[in-house]
Amino acid sequence: MSSDAHELLAWRYLACPLEGEAERFGPFRDLVSLWRARRPAGAVLPPRAALDFYDLTAWLGRVFIAEVTQAPFDLRVRLWGTELTRWWGVDYTGKTLGGESRNPDLFRLVEFAYFEAMAANPFIGIAAGRLDQHERAHIKVMGLDLPLGAADGRLTHVLSAHIEIALDQEPETLIPELPVLRRF
Repeated sequence: MSSDAHELLAWRYLACPLEGEAERFGPFRDLVSLWRARRPAGAVLPPRAALDFYDLTAWLGRVFIAEVTQAPFDLRVRLWGTELTRWWGVDYTGKTLGGESRNPDLFRLVEFAYFEAMAANPFIGIAAGRLDQHERAHIKVMGLDLPLGAADGRLTHVLSAHIEIALDQEPETLIPELPVLRRF
């Protein structure tokens, strides 16, 4: 990914180990624990079907679920929360993630590189940034991205939960114990 493109989008993307302690994920600890509890024995990732609507009640409105397709790589949003719609100013349900941004090509170049890396070698992701690509620079969010997959370990979906954060906050200051493997 081009560093120029990354700087233009101005989001932070972090890869964390699948086996990192849930407590180290701060406000997302309960979701990480749930995600781990839903993994079948011996599986790398839990399947999408392992998560129920009622499992996410504490996060309703602030989650999205995107279906991952290959050749070409795409993230088609299947569920987009109402609070996300308020923050982003768009309902992405049924649409490609980032397709409604001010610069979809830039969004695709940066954000999809992160998700393609997740597909190649699954990790728990943290992403944070201002919503300026959606004309909402006064709002900054941080999201937890949990990979969901097929029995063969292939990434099929991403469950993403978000919180609003202060404009001057970064993931590492909000969650100082976050076990970061890689920054994008």
